[in-house]
Amino acid sequence: MATLYSIPIVGLVVLVCGVLIADAVIGFVRAARGVDDTAVGRRVSQTASAAGQGPQQFNIIRPQRDAGHPLKSYLPYYGALNRLFIQSGSSLTIKAAAIAAGCVSLVASVVLAVLLPGGLVLLSPVLGLTAGIAPILIYLVRSRTVRVAKFEEEFPDAIDLIVRSLRVGHPLSAAVAVIAREMPPPISTEFALANDKISYGLTIPDAFREMAERVPLPDLGYLIAAVQIHEEAGGNLVESLSKLAGVIRERFRMFRKVKAITAEGRLSAWLLSFFPLVSGVGVWMVKPDYFSSVSDYPYFNYLVVATLAMLVVNIIVMLAITKIRV
Repeated sequence: MATLYSIPIVGLVVLVCGVLIADAVIGFVRAARGVDDTAVGRRVSQTASAAGQGPQQFNIIRPQRDAGHPLKSYLPYYGALNRLFIQSGSSLTIKAAAIAAGCVSLVASVVLAVLLPGGLVLLSPVLGLTAGIAPILIYLVRSRTVRVAKFEEEFPDAIDLIVRSLRVGHPLSAAVAVIAREMPPPISTEFALANDKISYGLTIPDAFREMAERVPLPDLGYLIAAVQIHEEAGGNLVESLSKLAGVIRERFRMFRKVKAITAEGRLSAWLLSFFPLVSGVGVWMVKPDYFSSVSDYPYFNYLVVATLAMLVVNIIVMLAITKIRV
């Protein structure tokens, strides 16, 4: 009788958990795409236009909106997390991410507590917390990587544009404004923000240093050093920036050559990493009772978890081995 009552209860719990997960995923996608922030930005822009101000004012103050956030005292590594949000360029806020991660973690923990057998139930809070936090962190890190890669690819052209502007007699601040106006995002967005800060009285090296905090690119450090040396000691800034653009392009060329040479090794690493998982799932689908002879073994579930953990470690190690920095 207890079993008959427990089946609909478990089904109801799974249904509620599925609805909550779907709601959290929809909210996360809306926040990631900036659906709600677009409407807010449009209203702020209209209000600013009516007051005789540009809509860029909202973008200038926006990166500092979490400075006194109440979550700062509760979230560990808040500074690094806030920097990751800014560097990713995502419209997702820390508050929305924390709510989504909490909901998904709670639901995943309940579902895993119902589904996991025996002593593995103790792992449900840890696995649930991982299921809630890991997707958001992966999304932010991936967004930051893509954004920095786009910025780095456009950076030599931006330096060339600065060089051409300086050669025709324009000041460096005017060259920054030209980049903000002529080049595609994300480099135009960053230089537009730097140009606004320069217009409000910040020095050019300091504006570039703030840009380097939003875009963790080593080449920006070279640009900052060249501009700082030019302001303090003089020198031929045009020649220095021309050589910097040439060095960056040569490094790109070398990196693409190395990537082509190591393509076979990287493909072999991925195949070796996923082959045990694919083969195990394939055997289970072809013959579902293949593991029935050992499934009653007391440590079978622990061995399965340990195998999956070692596969994950193997993938991480393979990625570290096949990643070559030029």
